[in-house]
Order: sequence, then structure tokens, then C-alpha cells
Amino acid sequence: MNISNIILGGMGMLLSLGALVSCSSVLDATPDGRTSMEEVFQDAELCAGYFSSCFNNLPQKSANYFWFQNYPCALSDEGWGNDDEYGPILAYKGQASATDFPMDKFNTSTFDCLFWQRNWQQIRILNTFLKYIPTAVLSHEEDRSIWKGEAHVLRAFFYLQLLKFYGPLPIVTEPMDNDYVYGNLKRSPSVDVLRFICEDCDEGLKSNLPWRLSDVKQKYRMTKAIALAIKSEASLFAASELYNGGQNLWQWAYDTNRDAYNQLCANGYELYTKMLTKNYNSAYGEYFAQNNYWGSNPIDKETIWQSDFGMQYRWWIAGTPAQGNYLAGTVPTQELVDAYDMLATGKPVLDLANPYADETHLKPNFTANSGYDPNNPYEGRDPRLMATVIFNGSTVQKGATVHEVETWVGGNCSIKDQGTRYTRTGYYLRKFANYKGDDDGKWKFYRLGAVMLNLAEAAVEVGKIEEAMELVNAIRHRAGFDPSVDVKAATKDEARLIVRHERQVELAFEENRYFDTRRWTAQADNMENEKFATGMRITKQGVNLSYERFILNSDGSVPSKYSYQSKWHFWPIPGKEAARMESLSGENWQNPGW
Repeated sequence: MNISNIILGGMGMLLSLGALVSCSSVLDATPDGRTSMEEVFQDAELCAGYFSSCFNNLPQKSANYFWFQNYPCALSDEGWGNDDEYGPILAYKGQASATDFPMDKFNTSTFDCLFWQRNWQQIRILNTFLKYIPTAVLSHEEDRSIWKGEAHVLRAFFYLQLLKFYGPLPIVTEPMDNDYVYGNLKRSPSVDVLRFICEDCDEGLKSNLPWRLSDVKQKYRMTKAIALAIKSEASLFAASELYNGGQNLWQWAYDTNRDAYNQLCANGYELYTKMLTKNYNSAYGEYFAQNNYWGSNPIDKETIWQSDFGMQYRWWIAGTPAQGNYLAGTVPTQELVDAYDMLATGKPVLDLANPYADETHLKPNFTANSGYDPNNPYEGRDPRLMATVIFNGSTVQKGATVHEVETWVGGNCSIKDQGTRYTRTGYYLRKFANYKGDDDGKWKFYRLGAVMLNLAEAAVEVGKIEEAMELVNAIRHRAGFDPSVDVKAATKDEARLIVRHERQVELAFEENRYFDTRRWTAQADNMENEKFATGMRITKQGVNLSYERFILNSDGSVPSKYSYQSKWHFWPIPGKEAARMESLSGENWQNPGW
């Protein structure tokens, strides 16, 4: 049987990628087109080639969704998709269905897309590899444990990507050969899938995986640290309202996250706190422009795993007109800007429990005595605001030339209602940008700061409020807050608000907010925080600036984003795939509402 058919065929309703697969040249060169899988794994060179295919279809993230946007960020309340034709704008308008879903369209392999097909393809490849690796012929026996461990961790990763977008999944561990009975597949509850993901990570941790990648040539390889980071996230999701199936799993999530954090710290992972240059306003800002996390003593000891893709010369795609950009990409909303606290007092700008007095977010509930000045809104804020958002008066650079950004109406980076180069919200994205506008920081799949906040959230839910606040304050100290303004909580409800608020700020534009909002919300409920999105329109008269909040994509009578609706907890399974599975199994495979 032809090996390409073994890898690609026989999964009709689940996989339809065909020619999109990028297997290694070794696999493409099998002698007669009839090599069996048993023969592949009895040939050391072919086996190594098959192992390389296990790393296909790793997502690029960042602005590498279709037409240079980050869809989860654009769909959450932190971002706005600055395009009138592609992707998020269609979801905002409610123009999305299982058969015509704008977030999952295929254009070229340049973009992240076809998530259902690509992730399932990798799970199939990994299941086959895990079946044959115990008895495979290898050039080096020491590779067996490492490769097997990597396959388990990769399978956990691809399963987690699928679950976050699509919810309940069938748990499949055996190869899907051509005679596989797909009608027997059933979607397991999300909580069971998340436990399975953690079990796969445990298998990886039993192997001889390293704790760090030794050099850039290993940039795609798996480590024990990656396994722990995936466990950290998966256990947190499992305990959350959307996924837990009515079970109280917070103690398990806490124990899992405490163990992950302890092991990561014991093996040299730490927050990036020491600035190497004076080119950034904070260690946080410099950290996201770094790309060096390899070796036994790397410059960046916080990153656990990063993408190789990033956005080099990011100013072109997600920069400003002052830099000669082509697209503004996904831009920050006023909701995100409102989330950054006042540095001197440590107080939030808005009340955490009830940030807005109206549904449309035009009437903010300001915190008393925070130090916030509505007439000078960006002064004295959390340094992470400047590290994440380009606002009026910010400076940007392209090469050696420094530009001051003017977002006021008529300015060099003016807010506009149309066109893809200019912001719709009054803001542009800075996070990940190198200060010179070149060789920008790459996407970080997992980092210690995120694990710390996972642990803090679980700690709150098991009543360890003091521990949670210690973790949050450690994050805030790195940002620039003085210990004299450390956050404190007297109750679990107060601590929960603080941790969720800190996640919104620390993890902004890292593809967390979209999934956090959903896992904190019951599946039958809408994501009300996303219903209306706002921007800041600045007008200038002489030297005086006036600030006006306004609703995006709405006059207030209809939502800014129809993707706030409850069905958007999960994306639809591609319509044809869901229909085929229903015809085979007799069960409805489509997600609720689609």
C-alpha cells in the first residue's frame, strides 16, 4: 500500500487535506509506492523521516491567521480586526455558519487555517508512530525514549488545540487504517479529553526528554518543560466552568499547577526581570522582543516554547502609518486600555466587579482615588500599557528614524472608519515589536509567567488566597509596581477578580483572553463582555486634545460583535465533516447553535 495513502487516506470525514501535507523528502521517496508501514519502521532512515512528519502543521500563531490577523485576539474584547473584507469582520456581522465559516478558510499554506483537518492529521500520524516506535529500527537506540516522549507531548498539544476551538472530541489512540470503523467514534466529554491530554504529558515526562533546547537547530523539539506547561493549561481548563462537567476539579488543577511551577523553577525557568538595554520601557517590553531561549544559560529563561514564525519586520503588517505599514492588523480596544492600572497607587482605573455602568461601555465606573485623569488618560499607567499598545503620543521607530504617533483625527496615524492601514480604535499593537522595527520577537506558546497565573487562579479556587496574591504581585513587580502597592484580597470573590484582571493585562494579545472568557462562562450564556467594543476618538484644537469614547461597528442598537453569542464558545465543526460523521454514527456531531 502506498505510504501517502496510509498517512492521508481512510479518514475521509475527518481529514481532507490531501496535497497540503508536508511530509519529509524521505517519506516522499519510498522505493516503489507500495512500502508498508511495517517496512517503514524497519528502516532507520525511513523511520527518522516519519518522525519528522510528526512535527508538521505546528501553528504559526501571532498575525499568521488568514490575511495577517490573530483571530482569537480579534474576536475577544481585547482586539478589533482592522479589515472590512476578511475574517473577524464577518463574524462581527454574524456572517458565519458551519458551511461558510470565515475563521477557517484556506488560502495558502502561509496562513494558519483548516484547524480541524490539520490537527486531526497530526494526531493520526502520531498514533501510527506511537504504535510502531517500540519495535522500530533506529540508528541510535537512545532516540527511542526521546522520540516516544516527544510524540506523546505533541499529541497532547494537537489535542489541546482542537479542544480549545471545537470542544468535546473522540479520544483516539490507535492508527486509523483504511478499514477503520469511523461510525464507532464518539465525542468524549471535554473533561475526559483534558485528562487524557495530561496523561499524554505524563508519558512524555517519563522519557529522556531534556529540560531545555540546547540550540536553535532544535527549535521544534519537545521538552519536559513543554509537557508541564501543557499540563498546567489543560488542568486549569478541566476545572473551569465550561469544561468540568459539574465536577469540582480545582484541587487537582492546583496540585498539577503547583507541581509544574515547582519543577520549572527547579530546572532554571524564571521570569525575565533584568533589562539588557535601555531601548524598552520595562523588562516586560524587552522580553517580548527577545528570541534567545536556547542553551543551558540563555538570555531568556522565561520562555518554555516559542514559534519559529513570528512577524519579522512587524511594522509592515501590524505597525503604524508613520512607519509606512501595509496593514494595521488586529488593533487593541478601549476595553483593553482601560484594564491597565495606575502605577503609583496600584489601583485599577475601573471597578473590577462592574467596570461599566452601561451595556455599551460608554460610561466607565472609575475607581475612586486611583490617580487616573480622563483628560490625560495614558499618563502614569502600568508600564505594560506602553509595552503592549501604541497610543497617541507614543514613539515608534523604523531603522534609525523615530516618529511620534498622532492618533487624533487628521494626525499622521489618525483614527479612520475605513482603510486597513489606519486604526479603527485609536490604538495600534506594540507587543512583540523590536524597538527598531525589525527582527521582532516570535510567538511564545508557553512561558513561566502564564504558568504562574494558572497556578494563581487554581490557588484562589481552593482557598489559598495569600499564595495567589504572592504570585500575582511577583508578576506585577516585574511590570514595575512597587511592593508598597501590592494587591490584596479579603475574600475568594475579590481574589478571583484580581487574578482574572491580571491575566487580562499580563497575557494581552497572547491568545488567552478569548479562551479565558469562554471557559469562565457557562455554555448556555453569552460572553456579555464582548457584545460591545469601543475605541477612543481624539480631536485636536490648537494644543488641546479632547477624548471621546465611541462604539465600534454599531450605533448601540445592535452588538459590535455577534461573536459574543453563546454558540461562539466553540467554532463549528466543518459542515461536511459533521454531516458525514452523523451519517456514519447516527449521532449529531455539530456544536450547539451551529
